[in-house]
Amino acid sequence: MDGAKFALLLGVGLLAFLFVTTLYVVWTRIVGLDPTVAQRFAALPSPIQAAVAAISGVILGSVSIAVPTVQTGVVAMVMLAASTFAALLLFELVQQRQAVWT
Repeated sequence: MDGAKFALLLGVGLLAFLFVTTLYVVWTRIVGLDPTVAQRFAALPSPIQAAVAAISGVILGSVSIAVPTVQTGVVAMVMLAASTFAALLLFELVQQRQAVWT
């Protein structure tokens, strides 16, 4: 895969990550929940935050190189972003339900 395609896939991945993060925080605020995942990540020491960011970047870069076509890579990243957003929403709803029942 040439550099332009790789850069395109990384750009789509970065935009998808930023979009999901923004939607997650906005959704939790609209619904009236605290974004517990974001708060827990922000509470981590900065070396651990840097390690998580580096590992995520290495995984994203490795997967970007392994995809057969750019279209497949873009679809995969968008689906990953949508799945991550859905998982975050479900996690926050379960956290809220547990807080209400206790």
